[in-house]
Amino acid sequence: MTATSTTNAVPPCVTLHLGAVQGWLALSDDERHDLPLGLHTLAQYRFKGKMPDALALEQGIEEVEDAIMPAGPWLPRPVRLQTHDALLHDIARVATADKVLTRDAVEQLFERLARQAQRAGPADALLPQDPVWAAALLVLRECLHHWQVSEIHLAGVNP
Repeated sequence: MTATSTTNAVPPCVTLHLGAVQGWLALSDDERHDLPLGLHTLAQYRFKGKMPDALALEQGIEEVEDAIMPAGPWLPRPVRLQTHDALLHDIARVATADKVLTRDAVEQLFERLARQAQRAGPADALLPQDPVWAAALLVLRECLHHWQVSEIHLAGVNP
């Protein structure tokens, strides 16, 4: 009699895409969950086209939470989250991640962004001073945190 083990089973892979006006999660071509938020929309309307100050960052967090929370129950557990988004790959480069970007690394970058948002003076030289980049970092941080995902895998970049 042979015993089978499910402890080494590979979790389902879900792809995260953060678009200019809308994002989505896809388990397959047929299973998709839309995220009612967009990076350019967040950067333009919430951040007013510039790097966020503390108030804009806090309001952005609330807006993103409202948009992503409904996706939590849709995600299979456990899940392997991946992305093809060039902007999320850029965040990984800034965090010095290679093929996997951890929630801790994202949190450290976000803390730098929050410190910059709370003070006047020179910008943090480590962070790209692009409001769309800041929006992507905010969304990624909230997704990993609220969906209780410890890392995102960096797949090939879509053109």
